[in-house]
Amino acid sequence: MRVRRIDGNGDWTFGAGRASYADRSESVAQRVKTRLLSLQGDWFLDLPHGLPWFDLIKRPADYARVERAVKEQILRTDGVARITSFSMANDPATRKLSIATTIIDIYGVETSVSTGA
Repeated sequence: MRVRRIDGNGDWTFGAGRASYADRSESVAQRVKTRLLSLQGDWFLDLPHGLPWFDLIKRPADYARVERAVKEQILRTDGVARITSFSMANDPATRKLSIATTIIDIYGVETSVSTGA
């Protein structure tokens, strides 16, 4: 599957022809990151897309539940074969949850994906 590349600001890239698109392993990694950063119900064309972050982070947050939901989301992403490593870190001072994972995609390539700080 081929997807439009996303730049450092999270915007689609344009104007570079085929270089504006990611395919194979880069595409899979970008789809994982996009799904983790998406709020469920936020995209009108696919309401189940993304994670129900507001439900997951209600106080007191159940980090085991959050981890299960995040891992399920990663594994349901097209092109992901398995997760080889996973970690979450919560910074109460900045109120940020960082996720770092390493996946193996259907092409046999191992790729690291991270979100947050």
